[in-house]
Formats: sequence, structure tokens, C-alpha cells
Amino acid sequence: MRRPVICRALILVAVIAAAGHAAGQETLPPRDVDSWHKALGDAVGTEILDPEQSAWSLGLYPNLGLALGPPDWVAYQIGGYVSLTRQGRFSIFTGYTYERGPGEETHMATLGWGGVRRLSGARPQRGFYGKFLRYRRMEDFDHGVHHGLSVGTETNAGLLGFSMEVGAARSPQNHWALVVQVGLKVGIPVFIPLSRDSATQPEG
Repeated sequence: MRRPVICRALILVAVIAAAGHAAGQETLPPRDVDSWHKALGDAVGTEILDPEQSAWSLGLYPNLGLALGPPDWVAYQIGGYVSLTRQGRFSIFTGYTYERGPGEETHMATLGWGGVRRLSGARPQRGFYGKFLRYRRMEDFDHGVHHGLSVGTETNAGLLGFSMEVGAARSPQNHWALVVQVGLKVGIPVFIPLSRDSATQPEG
């Protein structure tokens, strides 16, 4: 006798719960997310244009630092990069760097993918990031002029930067110089909006 009573009680509870759930769904209006966003936008007002929403931007990154490793083991560097970016989809940079150490003097032209960008954090700040191919014209004070290529990566957050580079250079007399450098830098990333994204422009 107990089993039929328990089964009937369970069926009754399930029916009541299902009826209540259906009634709740009927009384709640459907959610229209697009309409809700539009109403919220009308209440808040036109969105403030942010330089981060620019369609095209120019980046400047002057820097000064030390290069540690061969060919000269310790050398100072002075350089600068210019980057062109479109909303994070397209970003290239180019630049020039002068390097001088006890045994060599080098002029470098750089082309890479990356540039000045906004960094997320506790406070807004600019940074630089890129991967590059670099041409070197190195004058070794003992073995003359060398021409070479190197590849590397460079990153900066705020003012402090770090780079790694690997390559080689060769003289007309077939003298080779290995390039394996780590760079410690101080730089100032500068962000310049060039145009606005039409999607962020106010209507009217």
C-alpha cells in the first residue's frame, strides 16, 4: 500500500512544478537584447570617441639601450621605429638603429610586423611589440666592413624594453661575425590617431 501512495505523491508534485514553470514562462516577456542595448544607449548618450577606435594610427618609438652579446659583447644603441596600424588587423613598422662598441660601429635598418599598441592593466599605458628582419652594415675596426642579416623580437611596456636577436654578417674578405644579442632598452611609445572608424562616429 505504501508504494502506490508514494508514486501518486511524486506524480502530483511533478505536475504542479511543471505547471508553475509553464505559467512563469507565459507571464515573462521575451528578451530582445538588441532593443535593450538601443534603449541603454539612448539613455546614456552618444559613445565618447576613443583614440583606440581609430581606423588608422601612427606609432613612434624612440629608444636607447645596451646590446649584450657578440659581435662586440657590450655596445650601446640609439634608434627609433615608426609603425602604421589599422585596428589590430594590420601593423608594420620600420626604423633605424645605430650601435657602437669597443670594436665595431654598426648601422641597422629594420622592417617588422608589429608596432605601438595599447596595453591592458591597472592604468592605461602604451607599449611596443614586434618581430623583425634587420639589415646590418657593421664596420669592424680590425676586419673592415661587414654586411649581414638578423632576425629577432622586441617588446616594451611603458618605458622598459627587451629585445633578442640572432644573425650573422660577412666581409668581402670572407670574415664572418656572429650576432647573438640581448637588448635592454628605455623607450617612449607614442600613439597618434590618423582617422576614425566610421562605426564609432556619432549620427547626425
